[in-house]
Amino acid sequence: MTVLGVDTIAIVVSDPQKAIEWYRDVLGLDVAYIGPSESNPDPSVQGTPENPGHWVELGPARPRTRVHLCFMRGETEPGPSGITFITDDIQGDYERMRRRGVEFPLPPEKMEWGEWLGQFADLDGNVSDLKQPISTAEWKAGSSPAKPRKAKRVR
Repeated sequence: MTVLGVDTIAIVVSDPQKAIEWYRDVLGLDVAYIGPSESNPDPSVQGTPENPGHWVELGPARPRTRVHLCFMRGETEPGPSGITFITDDIQGDYERMRRRGVEFPLPPEKMEWGEWLGQFADLDGNVSDLKQPISTAEWKAGSSPAKPRKAKRVR
């Protein structure tokens, strides 16, 4: 067996319409696919943000990894997701998301290995990481080392 990559990552949510709005409008993911609310074997039939089915995917076309908002009609509670979203402007995204009311249990900080890392919570309390990788220019400039994180990571 050869694993070619990760296709989707499921996040259990309590309200699919609100989750679509949050992940699209607050986090900034593109809506890639919304399944119909009724079972339909025709894959060309899609739902809408106002009337989504069980299967909702958000994320860029490439790389293929997408977030699947999993609404289980109350059968499964939202829970830890363990997902890291990559950005090229963590401070800008942190400020933008905070203005939209997003809670950051751990605001972005520079880690001892040089990357920036923070944690935020969605509407259901699912906590995810927001990471800005080390840039080549920053790495070559030899920026000052970061202090080790004192707060425990939320999971």
